Amino acid sequence: MDVLQKQLLKDESILWKGQPEANILFSASDVFLVPFSLLWGGFAIFWESSVLFMKDKAGQGAPIFFALFGIPFVLIGLYSIFGRFFYKKWKKQRTWYAVTDKRVLIVTSLFGENIQAAYINTLPCINKSVRSNGIGAVKFGNPSFMVGMYENTGMDFFASFYGKDVPTFYDIKDAEKVYQIVNDLRNK
Repeated sequence: MDVLQKQLLKDESILWKGQPEANILFSASDVFLVPFSLLWGGFAIFWESSVLFMKDKAGQGAPIFFALFGIPFVLIGLYSIFGRFFYKKWKKQRTWYAVTDKRVLIVTSLFGENIQAAYINTLPCINKSVRSNGIGAVKFGNPSFMVGMYENTGMDFFASFYGKDVPTFYDIKDAEKVYQIVNDLRNK
């Protein structure tokens, strides 16, 4: 957690810190994304295999352009079906959250260090969702619908086309506690 310490401002102290649960891979959006990715990937693989293995009566295959055309669609399909879950777990293992007496902090170390911070007194609202096992998410603002559709799915890069994401602590064990700490700080 040294990653968090070096992000603190002068006279700032951490009240809570944690990491997302890396083994939670599915989100609410997967109700739509899993069937869609299976359809996309299935059709792309069918297309590519048809192009590569079908021959006409003269023994000629499809032009090479058709084979090359299908490759990006197969790769997107495979990422949507499998790859995004590996990426999501990898990202969660390199993400740290903190609530300080002044801010909420998210530090992600993927291809460098990415810091997302918001002062507690500037947060427009706080939303929480907690599962029956106590693990949940705390959102510090309201994302747009499309940003919310792709958040925490491993396909977050699609959300960047639709606006800015709000700081969110995903899949944390003590979502209720974090929610209370931030609300108490806002009420001071």
